[in-house]
Amino acid sequence: MQYTGNAWDKDALKNPETEYQNLLGLLKTKKDFGMMFVRCSPAEGEQITRRTRADAASQKTHVIRLNRPISSFYEMLLHEPDLDGVNVLFITGIEEFLESNLNDLADSDLSEKLTHIPRPLAHLILLKSKLKESFPICFVFLLPLFALKFFINSYPEFFDESVEVFEFPTDMELMRQEAFRWVSGDRYEAYAQISEGERDRKYEDLQKLIAAQPLISERRIELLLEQGGLLVAGNRCQEAIANCDLALQIRPDNHLALYNRAVALDLSEHHEEAVQNYRQAITFKEDFYAAWHNLGTSLSMLGRYEEAIDSYNLALKHKPDYYYSYGGKGLVCGVLGKYEEAIDHCEKALAIRPDYVQGWFSRAYALESLGNYGEAVASYDRALAYKPRDHQIWYSRAKALEQWGNYTESIASYDKALELRPDDYYAWNNRGLVLSKLELYEDAIASHDRALEINPDDHFAWYSRGNALSGLGMLEEAITAYDRAIQISPQETQVWQNRKIALRRLGFD
Repeated sequence: MQYTGNAWDKDALKNPETEYQNLLGLLKTKKDFGMMFVRCSPAEGEQITRRTRADAASQKTHVIRLNRPISSFYEMLLHEPDLDGVNVLFITGIEEFLESNLNDLADSDLSEKLTHIPRPLAHLILLKSKLKESFPICFVFLLPLFALKFFINSYPEFFDESVEVFEFPTDMELMRQEAFRWVSGDRYEAYAQISEGERDRKYEDLQKLIAAQPLISERRIELLLEQGGLLVAGNRCQEAIANCDLALQIRPDNHLALYNRAVALDLSEHHEEAVQNYRQAITFKEDFYAAWHNLGTSLSMLGRYEEAIDSYNLALKHKPDYYYSYGGKGLVCGVLGKYEEAIDHCEKALAIRPDYVQGWFSRAYALESLGNYGEAVASYDRALAYKPRDHQIWYSRAKALEQWGNYTESIASYDKALELRPDDYYAWNNRGLVLSKLELYEDAIASHDRALEINPDDHFAWYSRGNALSGLGMLEEAITAYDRAIQISPQETQVWQNRKIALRRLGFD
């Protein structure tokens, strides 16, 4: 079965550990120029640099954190005192602090062609040949979501085979479906629980009621918005937006219609437009705490973290016991690497609402990031006490147990996650990796095989399968698995290296 992602499936995101291993495999053997763009939160970026230093000890790494405007990245590097012998250079802040006149960097014809793209990206493109000539370094640019979107996805024609892109989903993205609150929360939750057929019947009933109302009436607006909530629960966001637009034609200042429209935009990943609608709703109802909260979440998804915290604080100003906003602040602080603050905000939320599952989840994430794996597992357990059939919590608990070194219980948690979501090939593959750590290679191979049944084009699963086969001494089979991984992703240097080791063990030089 070929895996196909779904916009609402939080597990369709790239797996952070898989991405890290892919990145690490390239960085371990990199000896010359290269450019990599890594989309991650600031906290994730710090973890990546810290782990790389430990896992790629043969490479000399350095970090430059841009905290001031610069006119030329190249000139800055020439005056950087700590680059001697550096193989891997991590750079943060490039998206904000490059200021230069493009005409100063290259011939006018090329500069003119690049005027339509973001200045920092154009700057790097124009300087690429000079950087390659002067610095045999692998440049790793750590970027937030919004920067990667504009730097890479919008301008693929400017990137060749020397540029690699890696994506690490944030905690907020993993919990995406619970991040936004519909104003009629209880009713929305009820709509989300019923079957698609029941929602369709309810939709038809509401449609008849709407048709019976005068074209301009408050009741018609109420019914349109209720039907919009039903549509969002069924992942029909564009239709929900259309319903809100009909309501706004009747009353352009209806704050609920603007708010509900923003929620539908958020859930369909149009966060910029959602921000505008939340702000419009607030202009008509300044104390609309739910709009302030969701505005904070939208800003968070755009990487505008300080603005997000300000928005959560305004939600709490208007409703001091709004635990969702404490939870939102906890998420943002976790993404920013302020783990102690994140835990404090989560605990404030949980003091108000002990069954707030996302609060327990976010608290666990922060504890895990601090290396307090036992406490993190206990926090995941509290979340599971209230939501025992949540696949993501079981999956995250398994990863925390793995990092804690409790491999047997980690496998049990992966088993529970897979019981709830049997088609999660990430969980199957990660389960195989843990089994290999226990030297249960036959079971590991079976687990990798299940992952490959779901997604046969996952090169990391083929690579992991090859390692397990090698652990059993089945070297020819291991080489076949490595060959499949290389066929899918030929630039993975670690796969080539392990294949070479297997060949040596077979007696080939």
